[in-house]
Amino acid sequence: MRPTEEWDSGEYAPVEGRDGWFKRWVHRAWWLHSCVAFSFGVGVMVVARRGLEFADKLLLVLGLSWLLMFIALRFIVGPGNRAPEEGLARKGVRVVTNYVIKNLYQQMFFFLVPLYASSATWSLSSTNWWLPPLLMVCAVFSTMDLVFDNFIMERRVIASLMYGLALFAVLNLMLPLVFGMRHFNALLIAAGATAPAVALLNFRVRSVVSAAGLTWTLAATAGLMRLAYWGRAFVPPAPLAMVEGTVGHGSFSSYECLPPPKSRIRADRLEQLRCGSKLTEPGGPKDAVVHIWRKDGKTLAIANKPERMQGCDGDVARSLFPASAMPADPVGKWECRVETADGQLVGSMKFEVVAAPPGAAKKESPVDAGPPRDGAAGDAGPPGDARPAGDAS
Repeated sequence: MRPTEEWDSGEYAPVEGRDGWFKRWVHRAWWLHSCVAFSFGVGVMVVARRGLEFADKLLLVLGLSWLLMFIALRFIVGPGNRAPEEGLARKGVRVVTNYVIKNLYQQMFFFLVPLYASSATWSLSSTNWWLPPLLMVCAVFSTMDLVFDNFIMERRVIASLMYGLALFAVLNLMLPLVFGMRHFNALLIAAGATAPAVALLNFRVRSVVSAAGLTWTLAATAGLMRLAYWGRAFVPPAPLAMVEGTVGHGSFSSYECLPPPKSRIRADRLEQLRCGSKLTEPGGPKDAVVHIWRKDGKTLAIANKPERMQGCDGDVARSLFPASAMPADPVGKWECRVETADGQLVGSMKFEVVAAPPGAAKKESPVDAGPPRDGAAGDAGPPGDARPAGDAS
């Protein structure tokens, strides 16, 4: 009888070693812990989204914790810090430190995801939606203990990239929140700080401050800052977010803040065409915003100083589309984009202008009369009326 037939007949039963049984249950325990960690991370996301008023304090604490993580990654965990023969105490310190690092990663990434997600513009024409999903992927991997311990932390390049991404995202958030810095300046500083941090994480201090090391580090820093300068449209200005935006037309209602929303407007009813944006940020918006009017991808007008509406719930800005910029054929896909003065996308309101039905009488456009402010009649146009694109006056 062949060995396999003996096993199949039931006459003999395989004897499972204790080590195999123990390892299997240890693996199951780690996966169960990963599920618990993921659930905890979801809770952190909820707290981060609802507790924006405390985000600056939480980020400051997490930023200080990041220094501890840098020390641990540099001197304790990872294959570069493992000796051929280690005692039980050294292994215990490594396990505890690795566990602390995982928890810091989890808290950090899950905290960042909702803040960047609320600031990103989720549309096909947007360029800044990619960062929240990437942070979410890193957050999920940080909860998968077996993957994090055996794959990520054992590969210095991957661990450094993950660390650099988290450091960049934290600084880009923390500098405006804690120090009131403009988002574009925070973006440049965050990009510039990433290269030295990753260099010190991978190489000895003596190597980094040497002539060759310093040259490479400065070159990488300059390159990342240059990339951030040209790619600022790809990074959302978190936690600045547009919670509501509308496009409307026609007569102004009393105490109007945001115009009544319209997604389709007839070409013969474009009088008093206007858009409004309601922004939110802990401590108030740090950046001035502009409204950019576009049709079929072409910029028609730019409101460099939209009117800040008084007496509204929140920070509301409104701009009026200038009659002089109205194209001869307005039918098409329109968009009112909200950007910071430095060019970071905050939000977008899209609408469509459709052809008027045959025989419809065209109204006399009262655009030049200007809207009343806060319901007052007879007021001149707001100081934030848009100007045609390219108008320097």
